Amino acid sequence: ENFRVWRFLRRRATRLLPAYYASLVVVLLVVVLAAGRLGLTPLSGPGVALQAVTHLTMTHSLFPSTFYALNGAYWSLGLEWQLYLGLPLLVIGVRRFGLARTVAAVIAVNIVYRIGLQVAINLHGVAAASPLATDVLPNLLPGRWAEFGFGMVAAELYSTGRIGRWAAQARWAILGLVPLAAVAVLSVGSPLEHLLFGAVFFLLLCTVLAGGSWLSHLLSWRPLAAVGVMSYSLYLVHQPIVQSLCFLLRHTGSPRLVFVEVLLLVPAILVVAWLLFVTVERRTLRSAGGEAVPGSPEALLLSPLRWLRRRGAADGGLSEVA
Repeated sequence: ENFRVWRFLRRRATRLLPAYYASLVVVLLVVVLAAGRLGLTPLSGPGVALQAVTHLTMTHSLFPSTFYALNGAYWSLGLEWQLYLGLPLLVIGVRRFGLARTVAAVIAVNIVYRIGLQVAINLHGVAAASPLATDVLPNLLPGRWAEFGFGMVAAELYSTGRIGRWAAQARWAILGLVPLAAVAVLSVGSPLEHLLFGAVFFLLLCTVLAGGSWLSHLLSWRPLAAVGVMSYSLYLVHQPIVQSLCFLLRHTGSPRLVFVEVLLLVPAILVVAWLLFVTVERRTLRSAGGEAVPGSPEALLLSPLRWLRRRGAADGGLSEVA
């Protein structure tokens, strides 16, 4: 009832853009200074400018040349902002027609768009193997809208407390995940694969939010929850690091051995993500002056900082690290 478009967009921008822009600056510097030596795509001066402008304005997911160019994970941020800009339309729909009808309409639009796109590809209106057909067009707002609609339903169930009714049936919901996940896997390559995987995630999310199941207890494990707290930072940095590691390790053995070596280096990836989290992202998670609750996943992540501060003070060095 109190939804305000500009307030919503401002809060989303404050939450998401600082860490994104910080990682973007680092990636651009690495591409300019050492792209060829790390297996990243070298860019000319105009190419760097194009990437910078489109990524800063969140339009990079609209063009094949910028969709995956800098960081394979960045494309979803462009889609995310399309979804945010389309949210007011959904709010109007919910107020006038109700949540169920609005989400049903969103799913219908998603299905019609995806099938229409596949028909256009089959009729050679869009080149089948082109990045436009495989990357850009399927991942525009109407092509991924249903997943956002599922998220709206989960948020409504949780905010109204109705998610608690799920708890009594959590065991059956988990069992239902198995055949649904199997159908989703079998659908890979079809126009509606993302819709089915979105349904799987929706069922999984509701089961976890309801609590009372082994799945919710597993995901509440503190170290795993701590990684979840910094998951956005991890998402922003993991792809170029993995790509660079694979390039640097390419001569150490077979692709399988390189894969194992990269897995062994996962702690290094977590450290880089942690650095982005403690220097930038954590400041967007809570209001100014707020402190992490002792014993919480966030406090677990910040405990190394406290140790460094104490060590610095004991050594007569810097008392403030971040």
